[in-house]
Amino acid sequence: MINRKNASGNFQPHSRILISIPCLPMFGLLLAIAFCIPACTPAKPVDETEYSAKIVGNWLGTVGDMKESVTFSADGSFIAQVRPEGFISNTLSQGVTGTIRGTWAINAKTITLKIISAEDERVINSVTSSTIMAFTPNELSMKSDRGETSTFERAEPL
Repeated sequence: MINRKNASGNFQPHSRILISIPCLPMFGLLLAIAFCIPACTPAKPVDETEYSAKIVGNWLGTVGDMKESVTFSADGSFIAQVRPEGFISNTLSQGVTGTIRGTWAINAKTITLKIISAEDERVINSVTSSTIMAFTPNELSMKSDRGETSTFERAEPL
């Protein structure tokens, strides 16, 4: 305890501050570490048996020079919107957005898309397959049957 004289000349006891000033930066660092470590932990991969349930939702990605938005529905249907990347498309909105509709199915690590219709987009094949390379609740990486790898992020993180 620290004793100080008051106005009448009597000593009055005062308690010490529990956290000294030099400890405050260390306390702040400990708090930062406590909150950052869980955020830095890699996301747990989705189990292969849950792929069909966990893929349902909205995904955003880039394939080649095209931005894609894909919605996989629980009924096995999908809708994809494809838009070219580039200066004109991104800044002046001159790019045309194509829409592709179809069905999807997952067998083990293979996702197969069957195209039913395409608007403002040319499709070469009516069926295509990709191998799921990595799948976490908010990220999906696939390798097409032509060897191209694409990564999608969930539009609304879980």
